[in-house]
Amino acid sequence: MDHLRRVVVGLGSNLGDRAATLEAAVAALRADRALHVRARSPIYETEPAGGPPQGDYLNAAVLLVTALPARDVLDRVLAVERSLGRVRPDAVRWGPRTIDLDVLWIEGEAVDEPGLAVPHPRLCDRPFAIRPLLDVAPDAGDPTTGAPYADLPAAIAPLRRVAD
Repeated sequence: MDHLRRVVVGLGSNLGDRAATLEAAVAALRADRALHVRARSPIYETEPAGGPPQGDYLNAAVLLVTALPARDVLDRVLAVERSLGRVRPDAVRWGPRTIDLDVLWIEGEAVDEPGLAVPHPRLCDRPFAIRPLLDVAPDAGDPTTGAPYADLPAAIAPLRRVAD
């Protein structure tokens, strides 16, 4: 892959100093010379989506520009998670975590490989993912159909914004 394209990575945390963990994740992404962070969304506080009883999440998204293939982007994102103490697979599916980074969307690209699905499989149903994505890439849409994400019901669901 030798052309630049936009990639949106979702961030979530519900353990420890959630805001500091999100900032550390963004800093680690910025430090990667192949991932150029162009924007960060506001931070939203949201209830967990499924899983056992647990605390609320802080969620955000970053817009990256990169020439890396999707698998390499995922590898770098997972390395950031590991550097912040995340161990996959999680002991409890959809359980609490210090950090969760997901490749939500890649401009003009759909990927369906073992361990990597882009757009994220539940993106269109999750306000905590789609809203931050649209904050950093308001023109984003489904790479297969071209349907704008801004038209989704999840895009207008109310979220509690806690920081810019």
